[in-house]
Amino acid sequence: MSSKMFFFQTDEYLFPMNSNIVLIGFMGCGKSSIGRRLAKRMNYGFLDSDDLIIARAQGTSISQLFAEEGEERFRDRETAELRELVDAKNILLATGGGAILREENRELLHRIGRIVWLHADPEILFERASRNNKRPLLNVENPRRSFNALLESRIPIYEAISDIQIDATGLPHEQTIEAIIRALELNGDEKTGFEPSRE
Repeated sequence: MSSKMFFFQTDEYLFPMNSNIVLIGFMGCGKSSIGRRLAKRMNYGFLDSDDLIIARAQGTSISQLFAEEGEERFRDRETAELRELVDAKNILLATGGGAILREENRELLHRIGRIVWLHADPEILFERASRNNKRPLLNVENPRRSFNALLESRIPIYEAISDIQIDATGLPHEQTIEAIIRALELNGDEKTGFEPSRE
């Protein structure tokens, strides 16, 4: 029996229905802010994995969970939330920066949807991340050194698991969203590294 594939259209772009989108990337890359706008543009439900963890922890903040339970227990919570989303439809999921660290999580993310890696110049990422004093991995004696080490260790993982890579350096949110939409339309079985115009 043949199966039908249904499509929806946003502006001039056509996408298959139920093709969830997963945003990954380091702290400060704009996953949540861009994700909310992109989900609205595509008429998808927006989910943030950190928000899901906070809700299940009855409002306990991420920094407090790190302090009280440690990173390993936090990662357990993260994995549990991802497992719940495998059968979700028409969602855009913004993940925490470290969601890609566990192999199980990487497999779950691929099962959830197409993975888009948002990245930018490290100086920009650090400046943005530093605005938020509730980032537990930067609450250390030398935050820049910690930031650099974490970013360097994670970049190969982001690159390896992403279906689409978007360099958002110097781009306003709307232009980044446009770049993601175009890359999603172009993306098939091959990995796409989309370079938006910066004119």
